[in-house]
Amino acid sequence: MEEKMTDKMCPNCNDHLFYIEYYTEIPYEGKITIMTYLCKSCHYRDVSIKRHDIGKPKILKLKIKNKNDLKTIVYRSPDASIKIPEIEAEISPGVASRGYITTVEGLITSIKEKLSLMDSHDAIFIEERINNILKNNSEEITLIIDDNSGKSKINSGRVEIIEK
Repeated sequence: MEEKMTDKMCPNCNDHLFYIEYYTEIPYEGKITIMTYLCKSCHYRDVSIKRHDIGKPKILKLKIKNKNDLKTIVYRSPDASIKIPEIEAEISPGVASRGYITTVEGLITSIKEKLSLMDSHDAIFIEERINNILKNNSEEITLIIDDNSGKSKINSGRVEIIEK
């Protein structure tokens, strides 16, 4: 890991930025390069990650049938979108999207938390349905991950994988 002074100037204090590049390998993503611009004066930092290993685009589907299925581990790559059609939920990748590991329950809880930002009758109805799903799994739902990088995973033997 070598540090190099650049001609780029810090957006905070206008001092020179230093560039650091680090190659490593991480679970699920494989080989990556972490690129960091750092200001030694004010400690400004800009970090970006370049992934080297790309898989085949795929769609993952899992029917959530019971409370045990809520504990299923899910890895969403930065390129993946997530849909749960039964509750009209969708998580789309953005410019600064990052991958994360969670459970199906964690995904559903995150969607529920975002509903609080909406002020509508539909949001209240969907939140009640989500509460019932989390408490006693009152209805089956489908988790769909559409991933152009092919890196996302659902840790279940029942997952349906569709190559695109």
